[in-house]
Amino acid sequence: MTMKNPCECVPRLSVPCCPADERLRKEWLLTLEKEHESLRVESDEIAGKFKILSNSDRVEILLMMEQREHCMDEIARKLKVQKSAVSYHLGLLKKHGMICIKKRSRFAYYALSHEGRNALMISRRL
Repeated sequence: MTMKNPCECVPRLSVPCCPADERLRKEWLLTLEKEHESLRVESDEIAGKFKILSNSDRVEILLMMEQREHCMDEIARKLKVQKSAVSYHLGLLKKHGMICIKKRSRFAYYALSHEGRNALMISRRL
């Protein structure tokens, strides 16, 4: 009986590892570092988004904004929390590009950005 390989990895380019020659080894280490730098930046961005989505109040705010724009009073009343807590969450969401602020007369309305919509779509698939 033949066993099938359960691993269905996508074939990738294979590069020789840890060259013995000192000159080749230095070159190899530099290449590794360059190759990995973009991954490090991207992983920080992804981890930051997961941190933002790790709080249920922030996720609930994004879900509210998915339905329509809200002002801070509405958000505070729906979440049953103080405005200072809502302000903190809105600040983090704004900092990470997940919401937009639309000012109308003396009121500020908060809306879901494309980044926020994408974050919700992706988190629903997890």
